Amino acid sequence: MERRDLIIQTGTVLTATVLFPAFLMGCDKSEGPLVGTRRPNPADYSQPILKAISMGMNAPNPHNSQAWKFKLLSDYEALLYVDETRLLRATDPLGRQIHIGCGCFLETLRLGASKLGYGAEYELFPEGEYPLEEAGLKPVALIKVAATSTEPLPLSDSIFSRQTNRSYYEGGLITPSEFNSISALTTAKHSELSLYSEPDRLKQMLDILYEGMVVEAKTHTAYDESRIWFRSSQKKIETKRDGINLRTDGTKGLLLTIMEFIVNEENEESWHKSTAISAFLKSYHKKIDTAKGIVLFKTQTNTMADWVKTGIDYVRFQLAADQLGFVIHPMSQVLQEYPEMTALRSQFNDLLGVQEPSKIQMGVRIGRGKKLYYSYRREPDGLLI
Repeated sequence: MERRDLIIQTGTVLTATVLFPAFLMGCDKSEGPLVGTRRPNPADYSQPILKAISMGMNAPNPHNSQAWKFKLLSDYEALLYVDETRLLRATDPLGRQIHIGCGCFLETLRLGASKLGYGAEYELFPEGEYPLEEAGLKPVALIKVAATSTEPLPLSDSIFSRQTNRSYYEGGLITPSEFNSISALTTAKHSELSLYSEPDRLKQMLDILYEGMVVEAKTHTAYDESRIWFRSSQKKIETKRDGINLRTDGTKGLLLTIMEFIVNEENEESWHKSTAISAFLKSYHKKIDTAKGIVLFKTQTNTMADWVKTGIDYVRFQLAADQLGFVIHPMSQVLQEYPEMTALRSQFNDLLGVQEPSKIQMGVRIGRGKKLYYSYRREPDGLLI
């Protein structure tokens, strides 16, 4: 028996895919600064557009895939494209979630540029929306920056302290008043946001959201994407500067040492063993059951523009939540469009009375929790075309 199997079967392990990231700005003080080590430093670039892009790189995005690439048009303009080599084709066959990540990038750039003395604006789909096979060929947005004397924009102070918290949550249920306070800072312009925190309704929501993860974990191609994007050691994290890892899940100390020794994402057979999946699901269930509320993002239609605009609203919500001391964690498996998820997704839509063309774009749990390990980002000058 392999050491990995022994530890899993004795119940010690949390398997890998629990994951699904002054001017230190919210760094983990035990780990060193973010800027210049884990995150791009705008001061390393002379061109204003690259300074702004370096701020946008801090955005949340699916699997921390950072599926972005850029074409510089001048020192002040660039085109944003999806990096088609980083699509999540098994769990995100339409590219919907990847485009939500593009929206997160654009709004993080706009807010972050204001901290550097620049105003930024973006025009979505300057060549029109496109089928997924043209991702990477046609731009998601045209970005422009210009020097400004205005103050940094609201929410920009949380760009570096914001993080996705996949661990245990603390405290009481989120009240409507607390949700309204976050929403007032968010000022969502496109999505309809709704909170579910009444105990019985919350449990009902968590049960079906958990079942979405069960479907994903038991669908080989879907679960394998987490293996592909998993980084099992600090060296791999620092080298690749992307993907998911146990540290951002709150795993630390002796357990982290053990896990990083035994987990081997290069061994596909071992990754998909039923014992490993069962251990993961057990741990995942315990964590999500500490949710203090579920927030849904719904749009009236389901176009590519809706996806990007949902990302804009989502990152603003996360930044606002961080500013007020809350943490969030996307739990959108049940919303994914691959065949194995169809029946459960339909059940979820029926539960909420959602009919096409309306679409629930995201589901996130919300609560209070400790700051965890901050994820890495790639340098923008390596993403230019």
